Amino acid sequence: MATFKTVIIKCNARKDSTHNINIRVTHNRKSKYINTGFVATKDDITKKGFKLKNHFFIDETEKMIGKYRDICNKNALALKDMEIGQVFDLVTKTEKPDSFYLDIVGYGRKQVEILLKNGRKGTASNLQSALNNLVKFVGCEQVDVNKITAKFIMEWIEWIDGVRAKATYPSNIRKLHNGAKREYNIEELGIIKIPLSPFSVVKLPKEPKAKDIDIPVEKVRELFNLAYKDTRKDISTYNLALDMFMLSFCLWGTNAVDFYECTDYKDGRITYNRAKTKSRRDDEAKISIKVEPEIMPLIEKYRDKTGKRVFCFYQKYSDKIAFNTAIGNGLRKIRDEIGIDYLVYYSARHSFATIAINDADISEYTVHKMLNHVIEEMKITEKYVRKDWRPLDRANRKLLDFVFEKQTITS
Repeated sequence: MATFKTVIIKCNARKDSTHNINIRVTHNRKSKYINTGFVATKDDITKKGFKLKNHFFIDETEKMIGKYRDICNKNALALKDMEIGQVFDLVTKTEKPDSFYLDIVGYGRKQVEILLKNGRKGTASNLQSALNNLVKFVGCEQVDVNKITAKFIMEWIEWIDGVRAKATYPSNIRKLHNGAKREYNIEELGIIKIPLSPFSVVKLPKEPKAKDIDIPVEKVRELFNLAYKDTRKDISTYNLALDMFMLSFCLWGTNAVDFYECTDYKDGRITYNRAKTKSRRDDEAKISIKVEPEIMPLIEKYRDKTGKRVFCFYQKYSDKIAFNTAIGNGLRKIRDEIGIDYLVYYSARHSFATIAINDADISEYTVHKMLNHVIEEMKITEKYVRKDWRPLDRANRKLLDFVFEKQTITS
């Protein structure tokens, strides 16, 4: 008779140091491994013996083993003449269940690929982040769409860390879930493969309004004057967040992805095509920013010595999502340090715009241009005017003089 045991292969770690949870099936002294789809972290595994200690995984894999044993018992007479491969195929053979099955994570990953092919990198990145968080919550790479109930969603929201994440992650999965229903349900024919509508029941948290994201100039100055911490560490999220907030603010609200991917820095200017909008604009959202003396030390601190890109962030972080996450982790510590309720990386961009208009007396039109936004009523005029960055450079100098208290702005 075949035997089954839940195992974790110590030497077979994933890139993120987690481990696949397998079920070893042994028959006639030969073994094969069934991937359960569950993923264990170091906290789920005993240091001695490298065995599972997370009771959720233990219970779930025992249920699977129970099903495999039932299959073997039903085929006991034929089993003794089977090879290990045949036993493996027998117990892992999936019969069509009565209810429709769709792995919403796998479905979502395919949608991410489609979005990337269509040049919608930002939307793809947001969905990818939501899927990764969902997988981390359930501890498994596969999630049956039928398990996404109102109770499931509420428990997930409660588990998610971060005000903005609580709003954006479930919102992205809601769009995905609704898309799956449109694809698989044919209501006019009475074909309803995905009957549940849990997102119509759960009221998702609202993302903080843009006006609540910026911080006043006094807090910006306080943040700029904070001292580094954990200086012995090669990478401190607190120090990184301090630097990136200052870089973004002083460089017209530049986003993290653009710092991560930027390749053009010469003659004292950083030039890039804004990742968020370049695929949707005729000018590919090109922007060129003069580097002012206040941030020159940070430019040199993070310079890519290979010359491949402007900054070395791609060498320290596996992708832009990991980079953005590190900044966010640091900003949560800084938020408490300067005594405010909410601080995210986008606060630098919003604070830059708000302080420039409301405090530094810079026109809204100029700030729109610095943010690299399109002004619809000016599109025709701009076709006749040669692009000149100097007026924007002068506006930025005026803003920085005010923020760093080098001059007084009077209304």
